[in-house]
Amino acid sequence: MNRTSNKLVLYFITALLCSGFIKAAHAQNVAPKDVVKINAKTERFYNKNKNVEVVLNLLIKDGWHINANKPFDDYLSPTVVLLDDSTNIKAVSIKYPVPIIKKLSFSETQLALYENEADIRITLQIKKDFNKPVLKIKGTLQYQPCNNQTCLFPVSKPFSFEVHLKK
Repeated sequence: MNRTSNKLVLYFITALLCSGFIKAAHAQNVAPKDVVKINAKTERFYNKNKNVEVVLNLLIKDGWHINANKPFDDYLSPTVVLLDDSTNIKAVSIKYPVPIIKKLSFSETQLALYENEADIRITLQIKKDFNKPVLKIKGTLQYQPCNNQTCLFPVSKPFSFEVHLKK
């Protein structure tokens, strides 16, 4: 081969190798907090004497997953909702969705995961002496985002929403 052909072959081999590295590096450049978007869904108005039903809708970025609330292995970080301390509300229940059971290329065993979209259902009890028309609820979603190649560091992502009350 002549010198120009050698350079072209070397260029194509380098380009092929780099394309794989770029894809892997691109996955590493995703910020853990950007993998999940949190939307809170509630009824428009609640009577003060009733429990508040809230759905935290998690939208998980394509190609990514988060561990379920009860992962199969102890070393995996679970998805957990933590509500900020409040004298105005009490969490009666937090129900996590049924996970997807899946074996991925990097794992020797099956995993319990949430992908695409997951709804966490929370029942809150409002204290009887709360007398404002709007109740602001704050909390944190803890999760560890992973794709089929790598896991990112666990993240605590804050959320907040308002519940409108009527007398």
